[in-house]
Amino acid sequence: MLKRNHLFTKGKQLLLCLLLSASAQAADDWSFSGFASLGAGRVEDDGVLFMDYASDEWSFESDSVVGLHARGNLAERLSLTMQVVARGYNWDDTDDFEPELDWLFLSYQLAPEWRLRVGRMRTPHYLYSETVDVGYSYVWVRPPVDVYAPILAPFSNFDGADITWLTDWNDASIDMQLLAGHMQRSRDTLEIEVEPVVGGNISLQKDEITLRYSLTFDRSDIELGSYQPAEDAYRSFGPVDPVFDELADALSAENAWYRYQALGGRWEHGDFALIGEVFDIQNLDEGYDNPATGWYLSLQYKLGRFTPYAVAGQFENNFNSDTVDEILGSFNALSVGTIPEMDRLRARNLALVRELSYEQETWTLGLRVELLSNLSLKGEWQRFKFEDQTTGQLLQTSHDVPGSTSVTTFTLDLVF
Repeated sequence: MLKRNHLFTKGKQLLLCLLLSASAQAADDWSFSGFASLGAGRVEDDGVLFMDYASDEWSFESDSVVGLHARGNLAERLSLTMQVVARGYNWDDTDDFEPELDWLFLSYQLAPEWRLRVGRMRTPHYLYSETVDVGYSYVWVRPPVDVYAPILAPFSNFDGADITWLTDWNDASIDMQLLAGHMQRSRDTLEIEVEPVVGGNISLQKDEITLRYSLTFDRSDIELGSYQPAEDAYRSFGPVDPVFDELADALSAENAWYRYQALGGRWEHGDFALIGEVFDIQNLDEGYDNPATGWYLSLQYKLGRFTPYAVAGQFENNFNSDTVDEILGSFNALSVGTIPEMDRLRARNLALVRELSYEQETWTLGLRVELLSNLSLKGEWQRFKFEDQTTGQLLQTSHDVPGSTSVTTFTLDLVF
């Protein structure tokens, strides 16, 4: 791990040297742009938290972001792209508004229809993966969370290479991309390392319709420090019954393969637009299992400077769904009362499975207003409905669990 991080650091230094050395070239060899969003929002009910939005007061950070983008021609068919982003809310250990290097890659045009890139790039899971931080590029306050889920934030960037093939066929445009690389993220005691990530996507655009399918495979190591004592305790009883080793295996992942796929489509007819996406992620190996599925369907209609929109969606996450049966089966080896510490451990494990297994329905109404050619104002009301005494993708902060809640958000989005 240290060696790979060291190599990528050296790679970043090399790319930055290229950028600095090329800065003396003609100004028209370089293009610079930027984007920014200022958000304000709050949650209706006490006891839940959405990003940093709570019910007690309006927050101005969660949907606020600023980014700078630079692209320069280094030589014939060779270019360098860099993008730095500072977000008001980060899923991982990054501080609020701490600048992050999201993009840093070299691009070489092998032929008119072939392009090769090497460096740090966005993982292209969805229709809006590469512009997810650019609020002005889509109609919503934020891309629908039922697909653009916070649980998948660790997999948003990768370090590696991709190759793209673009061609026309039968009055349609076809874009195919293959990629390979690795990822690494952390939050609190959670450590996620993916090596390798391999996959690709294909897009077809014809007239008013765009279709896109992506498929990636991730070999992951997932460790949560707070689970380690429970894992050790289960393994200590492995000689008593193999079920305890299986319970220990369910608390971490080592070289486990996960399959991620997504399908998206967009239909634009006059002032109408219909957009939808669906995804699922599955563990292909034994052990730590956190399958998730989600979808959304969005309808919008442009009325001059005003674009009202509506979104329906659903998200489901099932954390170690087989663990409940394994815990119940463990009572055949160690019945209730045999070892009180094991009883408490199994009870906490059952509570954890129930807490991290949830389903939510989402309904959204919003309005986008074009203030200038590069400035828009959005207002959005989003309703979350939860199942089985959970809080879905919202964080539970008290014992009182609402069956549903809503989030109200306003953003001012700018590109420059």
